[in-house]
Amino acid sequence: MKRIAILLVAGLAALSTVNYINGTNANAANYTNNTANTQQIQETMALGKLYFVNLKEGEQPIMTALSLFGNRCGTESFNHKPYATEGIRSVFELDEWIEFHPQASAGSGIKVMVFKHQEDQGFYLKNSLNDETPGYIQELELNKDPEADETNHWGSFYLHPEEVEPGYYDFVFIYKDKVFATMLTRFFKPEEIYLKSDSELEELMSQSL
Repeated sequence: MKRIAILLVAGLAALSTVNYINGTNANAANYTNNTANTQQIQETMALGKLYFVNLKEGEQPIMTALSLFGNRCGTESFNHKPYATEGIRSVFELDEWIEFHPQASAGSGIKVMVFKHQEDQGFYLKNSLNDETPGYIQELELNKDPEADETNHWGSFYLHPEEVEPGYYDFVFIYKDKVFATMLTRFFKPEEIYLKSDSELEELMSQSL
């Protein structure tokens, strides 16, 4: 009788161990995997996507979509992409003029500041941004000319190859001293990608950081 009781206790202990492995440990593993996946999603940034920030629930950003034109790489269809919030042209060569074509509810007051890419995008919300902010490159005021054609750009600029290096940069969009969006871009050396086809340029744009 005592032997049967011992075997029964041993069996229950074994069952408990199996349940622990399949239950608690499995849940812990799932939590770890989910946490890792969440971190991966948060740490992955797509080129040419507007990441809207600082918006209250239901609030529309001052700029709802964007199109960027270049003057060196790709065909007309690659350069004149329609207004969008992602898939915006985001690969350029240094020394290439970039035109800004926003869809916005205000014709002035929007500013874009260019910074070396920050892994922590919260940096732009935690700090006052000016020409002395670490990583600052330059800035541009976007203004719509009321007398110009609708296809006219609101402003343009280029990054000089003697002043900045090829690499990843953040476009930070500001209205009334408040950051409302950031967008990751990539700049290559002059004449590095200008001979690439539209599909090759699209492939470069599909690479996330």
